[in-house]
Amino acid sequence: MGSLTSDHRLLIDGQLRAATDGGRFDNINPSTGKVAGTAPDATAADGEQALAAARRAFDETDWASDVSLRVRVLRQLDEALRAHEDQLTEITVAEVGAPLGSCATVQVREPLRIVDFFANLAESYDWNTNLGVRDTMGGPARRWIEREPIGVVAAITPWNVPNHINIAKVVPALAAGCTVVLKPAPETPWTGLALGQLFAEHTDLPAGVLNVVTAADKKFGAFLTTDSRVDLISFTGATETGRKIMAAASENLTKVFLELGGKSVHLILDDLADMGLAAAFAAIGTGVVAGQGCALTTRVLIPRTRYEEGVDLIESMMATITVGDPSDASTMMGPLITAAQRDRVEGYVRGAVEQGATVVCGGKRPKNLEDGFFYEPTLLADVTNDMICAQEEIFGPVLVAIPYDGDDEAVAIANDSIYGLSGAIFSDDPAHAHAVAKRIRTGTMSINGGVWYAPDVPFGGYKQSGLGREMGLAGFEEHLEIKSYSEPAA
Repeated sequence: MGSLTSDHRLLIDGQLRAATDGGRFDNINPSTGKVAGTAPDATAADGEQALAAARRAFDETDWASDVSLRVRVLRQLDEALRAHEDQLTEITVAEVGAPLGSCATVQVREPLRIVDFFANLAESYDWNTNLGVRDTMGGPARRWIEREPIGVVAAITPWNVPNHINIAKVVPALAAGCTVVLKPAPETPWTGLALGQLFAEHTDLPAGVLNVVTAADKKFGAFLTTDSRVDLISFTGATETGRKIMAAASENLTKVFLELGGKSVHLILDDLADMGLAAAFAAIGTGVVAGQGCALTTRVLIPRTRYEEGVDLIESMMATITVGDPSDASTMMGPLITAAQRDRVEGYVRGAVEQGATVVCGGKRPKNLEDGFFYEPTLLADVTNDMICAQEEIFGPVLVAIPYDGDDEAVAIANDSIYGLSGAIFSDDPAHAHAVAKRIRTGTMSINGGVWYAPDVPFGGYKQSGLGREMGLAGFEEHLEIKSYSEPAA
């Protein structure tokens, strides 16, 4: 097998190959701002071939009906991914700017656990449900339900945690019996191509079941949202883009799974005596992916009577976040993904100050890291929930601290958002925390530091944070259709 760190090719109809015209595009290392290497720049012809292959593989092979084959392929993939974890880490550091510490958790190692879970789920899943015999208007009938794969899945993925999202979209779809066209973000093509290479070279995956196409043009995946050969569009990214995909899919009434933006609340209840742990989770969580996480809790709600104390604690915790070279084991936070993303974050901070917010710490580029796309962990105080910085997703290492009076106001602030993706609550009284958590409209909730992220936990949001769930049984069943049967009872 060629090295994952140098041999980057498209996967189309079972073949690892270059783009039709041989085109390639630069992959920029966000830590240096320089070219790390290149990736194949797929053409429209490549996209058509990938989609045609996926359609043919679903319609004309046994993939959709052969559960044992699917389980075997996923277990082969699981072994290959674990054997190549070091190379996947090297790729992720280079193209994401992810520190080694985050690669040992959410960026690389934890996503690998997804594969075994879905292999086991496919093997044990009850594909048929007996509804028994019932008198009907046509006489006694035996009824049952069968679950079938929905068909061809178009998986369109972002750049922030690409290993996780690529695996979380591809693996459940394949476990369910679907075929897939994966279109990774142009900022992070290598992680997607590496997944395709491992499938092609280390598993018995039939040709056409998975196709991976990368392109420099951000709009390249648009053909997947309008083609009637696609049965499910699975997209993770910005809410604005999700709206456009949903509109495009409506032409064919194509099913959509959308995991979109968030502006989640980190709520410190007024009965919490020691705010140290809550402050640590708020601050340190920001640095894991340089604030580029849709589920991060970026609105910190602090009781008004203890507002200064809370802000001071978060500031002191933020000061412990080391920013720098992601290949250095001591680094906690790497760069933002692109210069444009860093500029976007800077614009939000400037706008917040113009609206009356105060920069407590950060708010600028580190002086000793001029070559990469770095930005300091930033805390904004004197924020009200109607400010732009409290309503829009910044997608950078910026926390906003908002004071509140009493549970009712805290809940009102938490729910005063177009989003509803995640959240966190800290309290000395678990019953109090649970009661408040139930009032917040969000898809996931951490209580006193509990971690919900795991392969068996469904992930998704309320309101404009998306439609459907990824991972867990619910994520698996997003890829299934239900067919009901009836025949005369003997």
